[in-house]
Amino acid sequence: MEKVNSNRKHEKITGVFFIAATTAAIIGVKLYDPVLKNDNFLSAANNASAQLVFGAFFELILACSAVGTGIMLYPHLKRYNESWGLGYALFRLLEVVFILIGVISMLSIVKLSHESSNLPEHVLPSLQASGNILKTIYGLAFMLGPHFMLGINTFIYSTIFYQTNLVPRKISAVGMLGAVLIFIAAILELFGFIPHFSAQIIFWALPIAVYEMVLAGWLIVKGFSEEATGNSRLSS
Repeated sequence: MEKVNSNRKHEKITGVFFIAATTAAIIGVKLYDPVLKNDNFLSAANNASAQLVFGAFFELILACSAVGTGIMLYPHLKRYNESWGLGYALFRLLEVVFILIGVISMLSIVKLSHESSNLPEHVLPSLQASGNILKTIYGLAFMLGPHFMLGINTFIYSTIFYQTNLVPRKISAVGMLGAVLIFIAAILELFGFIPHFSAQIIFWALPIAVYEMVLAGWLIVKGFSEEATGNSRLSS
């Protein structure tokens, strides 16, 4: 009974991590609007520096939550397929690395915007060019982390869920579909068919966002299938 209670606690914590990750990702990128949706983003960043710092804070929550889900899911995935479990953990880690690169880029833009307000006008073009580089780095990091790497690691654990019935297959199937769509979106962004942070991205990202919230709710309320978990212990 104590073991069952411990497992349920871990499953609920995993669900909370998923909710935190999805929520923080949405809030974080929305708070970055002054930079992402303005051509004169240095001036906008200077006027909304507190908002941008809060955005970075939420992205740090996203990174911590992604680490949390990786730690909590890895033992379950390893039990069924050690190689795939390790692959999931590594791609989750890479996702976090790119998220942190994005945070550093955005905070650097905030710092640059503060400096631009105290410098002579003839220096501003060079600062704007530096800011454009940092903005590009943020866009690429967001594409490679919360899109490309997320697509891979979500497909891995959703496939294991589907094969093992740890959660209902309908939920796992949505996860696999969402993973494929966000991966395709990353490829389309990479080749310039979809602009970074465009409205089109919402269409590609919505299924995986819904999946993570539904999965989180299931883990909190129901947890993993006891039959599937028991079978994995017998086979290991």
